Amino acid sequence: MNGLILGLYGIYLVVIGVRGKTDDLQALLAQDLPKFIPWALAIVVLVVMSQTEATAKLVKPFIFLLILNFTLRNWTNLANEVNKLQNIAGGN
Repeated sequence: MNGLILGLYGIYLVVIGVRGKTDDLQALLAQDLPKFIPWALAIVVLVVMSQTEATAKLVKPFIFLLILNFTLRNWTNLANEVNKLQNIAGGN
């Protein structure tokens, strides 16, 4: 599964390069990366803590809190994207 995801991402990057949109991608990455790093760090910490039996039980509530925090912080963006997808799919 990881290979499939990496393969699709590689194809995506090749298409961006062929279409000449690398500058746009770099601008988006520069804008989004500072927002992404704390989330990635939190996920890495939770994964490392879940590897040991002593802290595995403690990690489950924090995973729920991480998902809840992400959802509440990005509620407006998530709702807008869901509405866009519904409009594309022919919904209301």
